[in-house]
Amino acid sequence: MLDIEDAAVLAQSFLDQQVSHEGMTFALVEGERAQVGNDFYFDCQSAAYLRDGDPRDMAVGTGYLRVDGKTGECRLLGAVESAEPDLF
Repeated sequence: MLDIEDAAVLAQSFLDQQVSHEGMTFALVEGERAQVGNDFYFDCQSAAYLRDGDPRDMAVGTGYLRVDGKTGECRLLGAVESAEPDLF
């Protein structure tokens, strides 16, 4: 079973390799993390928006990033799916 720090490393690696692209780099939102059962949830947003707060840089329509605490599998959830657990 992963701990939340190991899950955060996997989550950021997933964002770097699978989600970020030339036009937008994603990062974990500091302090926005939760554990529910064996799963870890992280809020993420565009790195530019987190740095500068300019709404033009905001990623819209993405949800939380879930890390399976047993397997380490990462999955970016949609906005509607992220609203269901009411984590943050």
